[in-house]
Amino acid sequence: MSTATATPTAIPTATASRLELDLVRGRSGRTQLARVLQEFPQRVTVPMYLDLGDPGMAFLCVQNPTGGLFPGDHLSTAVAAGPGTSLHLTHQSATQVFAGDGSSRQSMRFDLTGDAFIEHFPKSVIPHAASRHAQDTHVEVSDGSAYVGWEALAAGRIGHGERFAYGSYRATTSIHHDGALCARDVLDVTPGRADPRIAGLLGEYDYVASMVVVAPAAAGSDLAAHLTEALLALPDVTGAASALPYDVGASVRLLARHAPALRRAQLALRAAARRRLQRCDELSGRL
Repeated sequence: MSTATATPTAIPTATASRLELDLVRGRSGRTQLARVLQEFPQRVTVPMYLDLGDPGMAFLCVQNPTGGLFPGDHLSTAVAAGPGTSLHLTHQSATQVFAGDGSSRQSMRFDLTGDAFIEHFPKSVIPHAASRHAQDTHVEVSDGSAYVGWEALAAGRIGHGERFAYGSYRATTSIHHDGALCARDVLDVTPGRADPRIAGLLGEYDYVASMVVVAPAAAGSDLAAHLTEALLALPDVTGAASALPYDVGASVRLLARHAPALRRAQLALRAAARRRLQRCDELSGRL
């Protein structure tokens, strides 16, 4: 009698995941999901309607039960917003970037047509020691649409003594208007190549954040002035806003000393952008 020994099956350590959302305006005036494709580990909640000033705006929260991104992971998100839709997209928690062999990647694409409006406010990215991560965001707008996007990077797991101990982080945002590339922003932080703590880079600040307001129908210089005014009123934050090329909107880059200062800046800038785009009043600080 012979005994066969089973060969252990290798457990995959990387994940490729897609999340695709198609938005339409329903008969009631509410923004609804016409199509959803979600692959583990990405999941999205059902639409919630939380803005009393804009009862048709859908609020969606992206969830990831794995707790973050591992080496080899590639998570992609694509949102197509049709005419008359409005969306506030957020994430359940901060994105933890884990270390190991290789790097992780996240891709996001937003296509807005007609007078669609999207706010994308994910939580901060927290890179662990020796981790490497890259993300790219593609935004496509038409004349009447508007997109407000936010990204924030922490210095690392500060409580674990991992301030700027990660390998690399690179975030690229490309802005297109009617198919033409108008602007591209790149944030590339590689502590082993240049110490972020020196003057002229991040210095003593623990967070760097970016916000873009893409609105071809609005004057970019006016948007930039309005956002700069909001920034100047904030403690423990330094930064500036400038108009985007071809007058398609404005961008902000800021540094924050700590998480509460970063949160105050996010709320103030979001409120300023909403007012300038003649949206409804600022949302609750819990959102």
